[in-house]
Amino acid sequence: MNISEFKSAIDDGTVEQIENERQSRYTHILLLREVTAPARFTTDGETVNTTRVRMGIPGQETVETRAVDLFYRKQPGAERRIAKSIQRDLLGDVSEDCKEDSMSPNDMRQNSPESVLFGSAAASEGVSQRSRVYYNTAYSLRDVPHITRQNIQNAPGDENRNVSTEGQGTWTPDFVLPGALFPSVVTLDSAVPEEVLFMLATLARTTRYGAGETRGGNVKNHFIGVFTSRTDSPSNLEISRQVVGNLAEMDEFDRVEDVTTASTLPINQVISKTIHCYQHLLNQQGIPFNHIEQDAVDSVVSALQEEETLESVMRDQLDAVSDYVSRAPGSD
Repeated sequence: MNISEFKSAIDDGTVEQIENERQSRYTHILLLREVTAPARFTTDGETVNTTRVRMGIPGQETVETRAVDLFYRKQPGAERRIAKSIQRDLLGDVSEDCKEDSMSPNDMRQNSPESVLFGSAAASEGVSQRSRVYYNTAYSLRDVPHITRQNIQNAPGDENRNVSTEGQGTWTPDFVLPGALFPSVVTLDSAVPEEVLFMLATLARTTRYGAGETRGGNVKNHFIGVFTSRTDSPSNLEISRQVVGNLAEMDEFDRVEDVTTASTLPINQVISKTIHCYQHLLNQQGIPFNHIEQDAVDSVVSALQEEETLESVMRDQLDAVSDYVSRAPGSD
């Protein structure tokens, strides 16, 4: 599938022009986030973020687990930084707003494609743009003891440890081990097609999730489908429960607990089950949808790796943003 064909395929989930209001058009990017190097998903720098949930298909066999949670507020920060970097590199020569756009809330340039998509506070332009990219917390398929490990660190991890007394210089942060899997959906609300393509390119280029001393780790985003609909998506927890329940039906597992306590999970099977479970949830909730399959999405993502292709897409996106800003209250 080429770029033009993809834009036609997502027509039901996109809009013709950007508005600062919901237009009931959704594009859902279905991902499997795979940890590829030891990662710290913490708040305090040491203890991994976890939540107790029940895994398995509701109404059938379920088991309580302590899942690692990839908190929803921790995902867009990394992706926004990459998105601003992309627009700075590809549009900085044609737009001062793209060149100077910053992650600092007071320095965001509201006329940039990234800020118009991800949202920004009101500034001199008089526009307060809500985010049209939706996330929610993603949950590991396996239980915490099977995907985490404590590592003793000798170097101080923050200012308090720098001034600690003798014998207090070591610390033992929790690391999420490579192979941990997190089904995840990123939803674009009322986006133009170029914004969806920009988001795909951003997700493909984002490989590290973390900030400062408390978080960090390599994550590969596997694209496993794009879905369009007129309503919002099932949550990540609903998807993870269904995936674990479906995996438990495979020959190598006898019960749900065998999945949550497995030493590894076959990623190809997890991808297949995630697609199946997501479609099942949509059907179960009576949500009509259009599905662009994994191979087609991968071909589009591959095309977007070419900077000339992505720059062309983003120039069209910038035109759509300029049109939107010209219609916004307070514009000349």
